[in-house]
Amino acid sequence: MNKLAMVLIGFILPALTAAGQIPAKPEDNNIKVTISSVSPMLGPPTTRYHVGEQIPVTIQLTNTSKADVYTCISGDLYQDHPTLSKDGQSLPYMSWQSYLMQTAEKDRTCINEGLPDLVLLRPNEPVVVDYLMVADDEVLPTGSIAWYDKLTPGKYQLSVQRRFACCDGPTAASNTISFEIVQ
Repeated sequence: MNKLAMVLIGFILPALTAAGQIPAKPEDNNIKVTISSVSPMLGPPTTRYHVGEQIPVTIQLTNTSKADVYTCISGDLYQDHPTLSKDGQSLPYMSWQSYLMQTAEKDRTCINEGLPDLVLLRPNEPVVVDYLMVADDEVLPTGSIAWYDKLTPGKYQLSVQRRFACCDGPTAASNTISFEIVQ
């Protein structure tokens, strides 16, 4: 079944891309990437968290062209690479996340085992297509794969590089958001 799915994707995705249905280059397709910080468990918007609290961020795409466009949803490891800084200094990903990224790239996991989904973006209709977990809750962990270890009190800035293709290809930068961690 997995091989059949990959063969179908191998034929369908290139055909859609050639027909202009899937963005091949983000800069050519007018897709705006907007991230927003939200309360734990994907609650309402917030910019303030407590030390050890879950920090989710939603990812919204807006097609600013006049035609429908398809984009791919396959997973954070392949599509969403955050950059987090505090006091102007970039913070490293947690070691587990770095290991997962290296393993996925080396094993070509997305191509060999992933079964991505396509999402239709209609003109000027913002759609929340994904989320990423900056940090998971330390007291009640959700099991989400977080990008960063426990964050200390202070002010942070976050942006994301979003890939529109399923497994590889060019990326587009999101807006930059700020949030604060307090005791």
